[in-house]
Amino acid sequence: MPAQTDVSDSAEKEKERAPSDLRTRLKQTQPFESLAQEAMLSLMVAGAAMQQEVEAVCARFGLAASHYNVLRILAGGPPDGYARCDIIERMIDRGPDVTRLMDRLEEKGLVRRQRSQEDGRVTLHRITEEGRALLEEMHADIRAVQDRFAEQLAEEDQRDLARLCAKVYDVES
Repeated sequence: MPAQTDVSDSAEKEKERAPSDLRTRLKQTQPFESLAQEAMLSLMVAGAAMQQEVEAVCARFGLAASHYNVLRILAGGPPDGYARCDIIERMIDRGPDVTRLMDRLEEKGLVRRQRSQEDGRVTLHRITEEGRALLEEMHADIRAVQDRFAEQLAEEDQRDLARLCAKVYDVES
């Protein structure tokens, strides 16, 4: 029995000394200062990798990922549209200049603005038919990114990842 403990202790020590996949990816020679640091950086690297794939798809359609995000928000919203503050609350990456982002989408004919009938101080934004058509055109390419992601993780792992990420961004899942 002691031999098993020695083997298991030895394997555990080797695991601690071996560079993690993340350390290799970042070409980092020193250990992380904590498990929390490694986990946080892993999440950031994984998020950046997914973001780069989505950005590449969006670029082929003349958009940034933030534009795509807004179009999806508006496509799922009420027929009258959303006020800018409501869009910001729903965005994945809440950039500082949503007004300029909306200007670009309007210039491309993908979004239309109009004053609220209920409160003339509020401008509502809604997706146009052109915007809906572009989302439909992009769907297969975006879905391919999602499918590549799904190939890397079993469904149970996907559920666990979603649950763990929700803990990080503090939303019940």
